Amino acid sequence: MRFFNLNFLFFTSMIVLLGACATLQQGAWLKTHHRNLQALATGTLSAEDRLDGLLSDYVQFLNEDLKFADPRKGIKFVRKYHDENLSAIETILKNSEVWKEQMNLKDKLAFGLRIVKKPYIKDLIRLGPKFKRKYKEYEFAVKMASRISGGLTKLAGKNLEE
Repeated sequence: MRFFNLNFLFFTSMIVLLGACATLQQGAWLKTHHRNLQALATGTLSAEDRLDGLLSDYVQFLNEDLKFADPRKGIKFVRKYHDENLSAIETILKNSEVWKEQMNLKDKLAFGLRIVKKPYIKDLIRLGPKFKRKYKEYEFAVKMASRISGGLTKLAGKNLEE
């Protein structure tokens, strides 16, 4: 009986400890995203570099979020990411849209070709639909995913949503 109690106490404390570690890791991920996106939104990088940074960060976010087995914890992570970074994301996307509007046709075609070769495109195409399916009942999460990948779609002149 004593052996059972000790094992039960050990495993219970391990579960609590692992939960605390996951919460700390989630907080660290969110701080890193916030720091990166704020630097991109306020920095002096070109519009293309800002967009590359945003989409690379977003792919990293999708990878992190899809690790959550419990959708409630995942949506909590999504909500925090959304709340903390919405203004930076909007700034970067608006800047990128203005930049594209100023391009001539030749530059737009060249940019479209460069976008297809970006390292994050395969991941975005693979992870975006998984994220939308997982959180289809959470309108704000789907709206955020559509806004980011839709911003890329507008810039690339392609339909990457499907």
